[in-house]
Amino acid sequence: MRFIHTSDLHIGKTVSGFSMLEEQEAALKQIMDYVKERQADAVLLSGDLYDRSVPPAAAVTMFDAFLTGLSEMGVTILAIAGNHDCGERIGFANRILEKRGLYLEGKLEAPVRFVDIPDQWGFVRVHLAPFAKPAEVRSLYRCEGCMKTFEESFEEILRHVTYSPGGRDILMAHQFVVNQGLLPELSDSETRVSVGGTDQVETALFQPFCYTALGHIHGCQQIGKNPVYYSGSPVKYSFSECSHRKSVLYGEVGENGKVTLERLPLTPVHDMRKIRGRLADLILPEVVSAADPEDYILAVLTDETELLDPIGTLRSVYPNIMQLKWEKRAVEQDDTVIHDDIMKEKGPYGLFADFYELVTGKAMSEEQEAVMRETAEQAEEEVS
Repeated sequence: MRFIHTSDLHIGKTVSGFSMLEEQEAALKQIMDYVKERQADAVLLSGDLYDRSVPPAAAVTMFDAFLTGLSEMGVTILAIAGNHDCGERIGFANRILEKRGLYLEGKLEAPVRFVDIPDQWGFVRVHLAPFAKPAEVRSLYRCEGCMKTFEESFEEILRHVTYSPGGRDILMAHQFVVNQGLLPELSDSETRVSVGGTDQVETALFQPFCYTALGHIHGCQQIGKNPVYYSGSPVKYSFSECSHRKSVLYGEVGENGKVTLERLPLTPVHDMRKIRGRLADLILPEVVSAADPEDYILAVLTDETELLDPIGTLRSVYPNIMQLKWEKRAVEQDDTVIHDDIMKEKGPYGLFADFYELVTGKAMSEEQEAVMRETAEQAEEEVS
């Protein structure tokens, strides 16, 4: 059985006021091309299909076109809700859509629902476990007062799984999975479900499965030594993901349940990257042309003097600049209190000189000292 695994589409997401719909549409088109090229039997969408529980109309239209395109290829589509999705909306009319090979599992069921996908050796059983909080699992399995953590909840969920007789089982889940307490690589665009480690699920729980198709973390990575994988998001959603090489995972399940995997790269319309330096240097033609100027940009300015409309200047050459930051040096200081007598002794010039060195990390130049002394003297004369 051949499959494509992806997750965290977050269709409808905006980043720093910029809509990501163009990027998402391009990524979905590439995924459909891979499905056709590799003749995939199934597409696994492991949660966070939308960015919000009530997605905008344009996002729904885009996702509808994606699912329609896949359905017309005859591929089986299996999708679960993530923590960003509204389970009831995702699962609307799912029993009717199953007749077209489209399985949208919005709410967790007891036991977890599964779909058997035939191949030359029989079938592969895919288990659908959409995101659910411990309180929902307690209610579903009627166990009040137990299952306080996500791991305890998932242990209960897996106790009721109906495994295939051939041992060729895939699990789809949207959880924060760790390996012996070690966290996966995270990015700023992910939403942590809870605090204190109660949201963590150990990868050892997934040992019975020949492959676990995870969603929730935006960087593609394996968790532990077992075949437990985050596909990562198909689009970059924060500048902490600048180094990511976005992709989808293509897998083949063999006769004995062994899964061979391959990462298939996704090319963005506009990349996301950081630039750093003085404003005058960043707008030099040779610097601007060194990469695509229409990329999504985070600019870190190292200028020490005030600038007039730096964001406007940068936008004239980088039209998709998203963020502007200033690099400031911080000098370690002790917590000594400056008493009134010391303040009087230093005077306005001395105090400003100390402040300048604290902010910039260096003393004022002779020219700056002269300007400051003149300004301080003029201020004293006006006051007197």
